[in-house]
Order: sequence, then C-alpha cells, then structure tokens
Amino acid sequence: MKNLFKIALSLVVVVAAHGVVAETFPAKPVTIVVPYSPGGPVDNLTRALSVRLSKEWGQPVLVLNKTGANEIIGAEFVAKSPADGYTLFAATEAALTMNPHLYKKLPYNAEKDFAPISWLITVPMVFIVPQNSKANTLKEFVQLARSAKDKPMSYGSSGAGGIVHLPLAMFAKQENLEMVHVPYKGAAPLIPEIISGQVDSAILGVSVIEQHVKTGKMKALAISGDSRSVALPEVPTFKEAGVKDINGAFNIGLVAPVGTPSAVVEKIASDVRKILMAPDFRSTQIDAYSYVAVGSTPEEYKNYLARDFKVQAERVKISGAKLD
Repeated sequence: MKNLFKIALSLVVVVAAHGVVAETFPAKPVTIVVPYSPGGPVDNLTRALSVRLSKEWGQPVLVLNKTGANEIIGAEFVAKSPADGYTLFAATEAALTMNPHLYKKLPYNAEKDFAPISWLITVPMVFIVPQNSKANTLKEFVQLARSAKDKPMSYGSSGAGGIVHLPLAMFAKQENLEMVHVPYKGAAPLIPEIISGQVDSAILGVSVIEQHVKTGKMKALAISGDSRSVALPEVPTFKEAGVKDINGAFNIGLVAPVGTPSAVVEKIASDVRKILMAPDFRSTQIDAYSYVAVGSTPEEYKNYLARDFKVQAERVKISGAKLD
C-alpha cells in the first residue's frame, strides 16, 4: 500500500512540475532553426511567426539559418540540442519524411529524434505546361503523353528526390505514362524552361507561378488538393479535372528535440495556432502567398507525419531517386 501511495505521489509531483514548466516557459530566448537561407518561404514564414511569438511570450525568438544537405544540417543540429523547448526546428517533408528513404545513412533519426509540435501550413502545387502546349486540360495532357511513344514527354523538377520530383513520378506511375524527368537546381532555372517550352510540364507552388499564369506565359491545368486556390480560382483541382490527385504539396511544420516536456510542446502549439489564425497574420503572411493555414495539434501533426512517411517511401521507390 505504501508503494502504491509513493507511486501516486510521484506522478502528482511530475504532473505538477510539468505544469509549472509550461507556465514559466519561456524564461529565456527561444531559437527556431531554419534549414534554408534567408528569403525563402520557410525562412519568411518563420521570421514572421517569431516576431509574433516574441510579443506573445515576452522573450526574444531568434531565427537561426542552418542551411545545406537537403535540411540534414539543420535537422542534426536540432536533434542534438537540449530537449527543453528552447531550440525548435521549422522543417518540411525533406527532413522529416523524405530523407530517410533517399539516404542510406543520416546523422539523425527522423521518426525518433523529434517531438512534433504543429503542422503550420500547406502550400498547394499546380500542374503547369508551356503556353504553346496542345493540352488545355489535365486529361488532354494525359492523352498526349500516352500517345507520345517516339518522343516521351518530359517533366521538370527543382531537383532529384525533391518535393517537385516525387509527386510527378507518382503521377506518371498512376497514369501509366512514360515520361522523362529533367532535374534543375531549384525552381528558378526551371521556370524559364517551362515558359520557353523546353520542358513539357512541372508542378510548382501557386505563389511561384501565379503571375506567369496570369500574364499568359504558361498554362495551369490543375491544382493538387481538396479545393481551388483563391489566387487562381479558374484552375480546377485534380479531382475536378477527372484525374486522381497526387497530393502534391509543400508543407512546413514545427518540431522540437524528442523528450521536450509535453506541456511545453502543447503550449507552443496552442500559441502558434492562435497566431496563424489571427486575421491580420493570415492576410499578410498566409493568404498573400496562397498558403493554407493548418495550425494542428501535436497529435494531429504526429499522425500526419506517420502517414506521409509511408507515402514518401512509395514515391522514392517509384522514382528510383537516391541522394547518396
């Protein structure tokens, strides 16, 4: 009986301690590691979020750029940081669900080294073709690709094994198409190749191609996702176009080193969601870039990552991509 009492008392102490930690967090500056250089979507969103979190918490929230190696450098840094909530990681699929299938060996374990905090945003991607393409709908493109036996049609990407490559490898597999993958070093050199017709197709984020579509430099045939984009309302979803969706999207989430107190994780997630859903933040930092705010709970983000881990495993296998 005494042992049971001691166990119960220790549990009460632990719960109370976690509550105190959450109430006093943060008691010093917090650092959010971004695995990309300043100026990109991950960095811009994180910096905007850090400004609001600084006001909310009354402590500086700093952004630290740890770039390179397909997010591996940033991921390793955070994975080996103290699990106290003061070092966070603004990551994408690359670090959390894709790299384990692309590399034989990593300096971190994507499934075991991180505590999911929140799925911040999703960026729908649009299937695009040159303006002079004979295809005016996604179904027409599929038909053209199936009939192009002598000279297979091509799709460009921002790099082998990346978020632009793998969904289109899945697309070709699903539609039973023989297509040639043409990788580039980023989206910037890919866009003019689509405009000029050197590449037959690609899939990129709405904000990246919006102006090119509106000025008639390229055609948008379909958007991946459950709903149309406010920025390009005339573009149908894959399902509306009569083609199976490929779940082509770019997602940004927030994680911490595994072992971070759950009460701290919950507090960060709650505060982040409040900021993401604030009307002024959404209008300037979310809607303005055609992003979709998610602001999930830690459990929801954990479940999403588990599902996406399996999806990316299949995509990498289909594509044959390896990065080491």
